[in-house]
Amino acid sequence: MRAVIKASPRPGVSITDSPEPSAGPGEVLLRVLAASICGTDIHLYDWNPWARARVHLPRIMGHEICGEVIALGEGAEGRARVGDRVAVESHLVCHRCPACLRGDFHVCAATRILGVDADGGFAGLVALPAENVWPVGPEMAPAVAAAMEPFGNAVHACSYGELEGATVAVFGCGPIGCAAVAVAKARGAARVIAVEPNRYRLELAGRMGADALVEAGEGSAEAEVRRAAGGEVDCALEMSGASAAVVAATRSVRSGGWVALLGIGDEPTSLDLSQDVVMRGVTLHGVTGRRLFATWEETSRYLRSGAIDAEALITHRFAMADIEEAIRLIKSGRCGKVSLQP
Repeated sequence: MRAVIKASPRPGVSITDSPEPSAGPGEVLLRVLAASICGTDIHLYDWNPWARARVHLPRIMGHEICGEVIALGEGAEGRARVGDRVAVESHLVCHRCPACLRGDFHVCAATRILGVDADGGFAGLVALPAENVWPVGPEMAPAVAAAMEPFGNAVHACSYGELEGATVAVFGCGPIGCAAVAVAKARGAARVIAVEPNRYRLELAGRMGADALVEAGEGSAEAEVRRAAGGEVDCALEMSGASAAVVAATRSVRSGGWVALLGIGDEPTSLDLSQDVVMRGVTLHGVTGRRLFATWEETSRYLRSGAIDAEALITHRFAMADIEEAIRLIKSGRCGKVSLQP
């Protein structure tokens, strides 16, 4: 089969033939219907310091996947059926560490990630544990099903406090930030303020339901956020990881409010914890992955009910063989979620 492979320790990818996988014990074999590109895939493409320290080559990339179950390994019966259309949870957990034994699978100490630590879905076929597939039904478009994984990150970030009637600021409006705008509105937020330096993404956040758009500049966005909010916000969702955005998000929240931190930055953030957090009673939540599988249940409800239009987030589609062109588009900043078809 043809696959997108990170084969050598330098920028770029290879599109080449790879042996077809088979379903091992407890696994399912999927025919990939759609996959989408994540920032993690860009890290592998660029072969940045994180990728160099984490990834063992060669590796088939891709972890945002929708597929059709075409084979079941021994012991996988009952978890999925041949013919099911499924989305994929990309985190492979150990079930043995203290976090897993508590049921906190999203913070498993031994988490492995498809497309990073195990071969992923930028290919015609992918084999993975049956417990990692989520049936979506034939009515859900494959590109939307593939995007359920990152959409779930936004759902998870919004789950740490009450949003009904709240004023919410979303800092960083890449695909997950734009999804967070939609989720906050679906959870009943009265006003959602999108904060983003890239005009294309800011306008996409508006299409996803943001009530006010703040085009962040070089300095702090606090004043503009307060103006748009008519005061302080109840909650901030920080999705960029940029140091200045983390500080602005924390300082924009009212005393007693909360901040969800999902973005991962390239450098440490300097925050005055005493003044900005402790003395104001602000709660910070670190957000990683998705709660297995409560987040998937909530995400499914939003998409199936029509409360959120995930199609609006998917702005471009490419053949998987054109991944280089797709990555150039993503680096330009003029896109939302980019979907690939084998």
